[in-house]
Amino acid sequence: MTNLLYITWDVSPFIYEGEHFAIGWYGTLWTLGLIGMLVTLLVTFKHDGVPSQYALITFMVSLVCVIFFGHMFQGLFYEWYYTADEPVHFLGTEWHYRNHYFEHPWKFFDFAHGGFASHGCVAGVLIAGWICAQIFKCDMWYATDRSMMGLFWVAVAVRIGNLINNEICGIETTLPWGFYFGEETVPRHPSQIYELLSYLLAMSIAWWLFLKRDGGQYKGLLSAVIMTIVLLLRIMIEFVKMPQMEIEQDWILMMGQWLSIPFAVYAIWLLFRSLEQGKQANVTLSVQPTRAERRRMKK
Repeated sequence: MTNLLYITWDVSPFIYEGEHFAIGWYGTLWTLGLIGMLVTLLVTFKHDGVPSQYALITFMVSLVCVIFFGHMFQGLFYEWYYTADEPVHFLGTEWHYRNHYFEHPWKFFDFAHGGFASHGCVAGVLIAGWICAQIFKCDMWYATDRSMMGLFWVAVAVRIGNLINNEICGIETTLPWGFYFGEETVPRHPSQIYELLSYLLAMSIAWWLFLKRDGGQYKGLLSAVIMTIVLLLRIMIEFVKMPQMEIEQDWILMMGQWLSIPFAVYAIWLLFRSLEQGKQANVTLSVQPTRAERRRMKK
């Protein structure tokens, strides 16, 4: 009788599956997430009185960095496996692990195949913010904070895609909201939903700070709040997630936790630094006049 409390989850990964082509939920959700990121940048830049072309440039730079570093982190950290072959000797130690991407380096640049690690996407936004600062001649946190808010939509879309594809499922549970994923015979934690809820919490607070407390005028405050909440909750959620790699079986902490710890420490430091500095008048984008406007000014 208690089984009636659990949720049977068996959703097709395809929106449409024809004889010659198919449309998958995951790719479609990624696209919708990127659209949400673009809209967020347009709205936040408009809120500050900044022309849309600056938002478009920020989006393009962020898009390239998120895809590039997300894929790099996936290859560097999530493609390891045990090997029974001759161990690799490195700095006097024996490694019984191999990496698919190291064995086939071109996979690092095959963005159409393989996954995207969320920590890499966060790193991509940070780097994109720095690049935009060089382009716009402004403080890097102006573009970074707004891009981090936009990344929320991508993160939500990816976790919904993971849920549909029965990916990154949790460990077994007796809680009433456990999911029977596909043909699983035991209910598991819907860890995808846990992470999605952490994104909603972080973004709700970030938007409140931006709209009601001038959060955009604090250097890195919005990014710090988002990263702190999401990463600390990610560390806890990882305890109820299935290992993503076989080699994690014997680890004290999962790969997601090892990656989250340094990012979380940095986020907490950034949060305190931002609050200590207070509002900054220079956390703005100094809009340069267009050629047409300069010609009118000369007249």
